[in-house]
Amino acid sequence: MEVGVKSRVILWAGLAAVLLTGQLGFAQQQQQQPKTAAKPKSSAKAAMAQWTPEVQQTLGVSASAFAAAGLNKLTKAQLAAVLTAAKPDPAKSLLTCSAGDASSGKVRVLLKVAGEDASPDVVGQIQQKIAGLAGVELVDAPAAADIALHVVIQEQTMGKRTIGFTASYVTGTPCVQEKGDKKTDVELKRQLGVYTNPKSVGVAQDLATMFDQELQTLRGTSAQ
Repeated sequence: MEVGVKSRVILWAGLAAVLLTGQLGFAQQQQQQPKTAAKPKSSAKAAMAQWTPEVQQTLGVSASAFAAAGLNKLTKAQLAAVLTAAKPDPAKSLLTCSAGDASSGKVRVLLKVAGEDASPDVVGQIQQKIAGLAGVELVDAPAAADIALHVVIQEQTMGKRTIGFTASYVTGTPCVQEKGDKKTDVELKRQLGVYTNPKSVGVAQDLATMFDQELQTLRGTSAQ
């Protein structure tokens, strides 16, 4: 009985010694392994954007509105990229066209009547008919117009007798083309056509009837 007890004591003592030796060896191995040095954190911060006159010129943002527009949250490099992207390309042109203002109830019309047979009487008749359309206001400059109407008058004769009038017309949307520092008045063509009538006043009425239909979109109503 005593032998059995002694054997178990020796067995547990030996097992404890093995475990203790293993733990000591593992601890020594851990101590011998070199520690990886921690990378120092970078304390440098990117320079933040600040308002400059160039911001006002390119983006139209004043110094007082710089923060409200959120531009102060950009870095200096990011703001520079925004300014570069916003600058117009000198090789490209910008086209700005009138969209009209239906809420005003007025349609501003640029009317031009030309041709060798465009006598003052014929021109006056066309102007009177066009100006008499609902909501129409005649203007003299493309920049002030919502729509343009160009008419060329030709008188039809037989011998020395006038037998009628032909009116060739084209309508367009006035625009301004900007290329660099140069601005040019241009037009986007809308529609064209020809009317013939034995009387000049008849041609004027034909033009007014056609033009009245085209003005429906600018008036904000649908054509009947």
